[in-house]
Amino acid sequence: MASNLFNISTYSRFNLSESESDIQVFVKEYGYRIKRQLIREDEKGLSGFVSFAEKSLSLTELTWLRDNEERFFKDTPNESLLRLDYLSETGFITAMIYSPDGEFLIVGHSSGLIQMRHGTTGVVLCTLRNIQFPPRPIYAIEYSRLEERVCYAACSDGAIYRIEIPNIATSVEDPPGYCIRADPALECLNTQFYGSPGISSASTPLITQRSPALSLGISADQAKIIVGYADASIKVYDMETLEADLTYKVHKLRLQFIPKKLQRMHFGQVCALRCHDQKPFLFASGAWDKTLRIWDIRCNVGCIMTFEGVNICGDSIDLNRDFCISGSWQPTEALSVWDLTAKKRLSTIRVQNRRPDVDGEYIYGCRYWRSSKYNRKGKYGIIGGSGTNCVEVINLHNRYITCSYPCPGTVLAITSHDERIAFGGTAPLLNIVSFHDPKHEKYKIKEEEQFEFTMKDVTWFDEDQSTEEVVEHPPKSTHSVNCPVVSKMSTHSVNCPVVSKMSTKSVT
Repeated sequence: MASNLFNISTYSRFNLSESESDIQVFVKEYGYRIKRQLIREDEKGLSGFVSFAEKSLSLTELTWLRDNEERFFKDTPNESLLRLDYLSETGFITAMIYSPDGEFLIVGHSSGLIQMRHGTTGVVLCTLRNIQFPPRPIYAIEYSRLEERVCYAACSDGAIYRIEIPNIATSVEDPPGYCIRADPALECLNTQFYGSPGISSASTPLITQRSPALSLGISADQAKIIVGYADASIKVYDMETLEADLTYKVHKLRLQFIPKKLQRMHFGQVCALRCHDQKPFLFASGAWDKTLRIWDIRCNVGCIMTFEGVNICGDSIDLNRDFCISGSWQPTEALSVWDLTAKKRLSTIRVQNRRPDVDGEYIYGCRYWRSSKYNRKGKYGIIGGSGTNCVEVINLHNRYITCSYPCPGTVLAITSHDERIAFGGTAPLLNIVSFHDPKHEKYKIKEEEQFEFTMKDVTWFDEDQSTEEVVEHPPKSTHSVNCPVVSKMSTHSVNCPVVSKMSTKSVT
């Protein structure tokens, strides 16, 4: 009887012996999965995603790839810098953002994993948040505007995580070949059972709610954090107290008593939100109710502008100065530019040079090209989705595709920094490409050429009188002249009657 009382069950689904622990078996299984994935990638087999089937390239797709190479990549600085494959167990990419200096790339996956990668090579430098079980996707990532090495992530478990980025010194010229600041076995353990190790200490839940958080934005003055939820609500939190100052929400039963023109709240889940970079009180939001709304924090009633007919299904809105760009999940005329000053649709981008065999645009990701040197006025937009099978950089002025980057699967996340553009989606592939428009290249002239040009080709005064004589023997003026332009003009012989009349009088 005593032996039966103290008989502890050692049942395991692996039927382990007493000399072998669960940890050793999990590590072996993780190594076996890595080898199997590498063999499958070498053989160009199917990916690990069950819900997204891959197919072999057809003849039309091969011809389009060749034509795309000749049109946009041949004899141009545009190129694909990186096509990095990763394990499909980590989930597809749902959100990504560059650091302000472009040194790091923060990537969020559908399994809840957040990794910090090198901005140029894509090498995993640190695991900021491990895989959680059950998987909860990271839908939005925003960098802090005032705090260094801090970013915030919105997860579908209803929490906003504050992520502290470690200070890892990496060189852009000599980047690391391979570096992981986390145990890969922990990521595998998190997918095995509930009693897994906790999330990484780099991420801590800051704000928690019951409804899934789908979008996130931080005001320009770092005073407010704005979150869009799946219950069609938008909450404005104070960064110091972490309490909701404003809540924009209307009950569904009250919508039938409010006229459509007077509705100032979303009644669909808010899947996109973007704060203005210069105006701390202004932000834009898009929801599944086919509306794009512009909000002012100083207005307690609701939004100040409502644009209808915008079928936003992902994080596909962006703000730049007084304009807003939005991408809709529809086959044609999916890209639109809105004027916030005139409160109307500025233009609908109908691309002129897109290939005719495209099934539709169906945009999931839409961003302005973030380049302080070449795109301050918002001339270029970057779009990606499930229809074109590529990421396109579109000139919003002449409505032409400037460059097109093929990508397998659906594109869900896009980010850019200067000449680098990173994107990813349902395929287990991270892409980093370079974009350069020769029309925006700075016009540089050498000093010698500029001196010869000004001396020989440009003549401001009479050709009979040389500049050397003018400098050695300046004419005497009988009146005092305080204006520097007129005093400089009075030292030369001028034939213009207006200037000669002005030089005879005293100018103050």
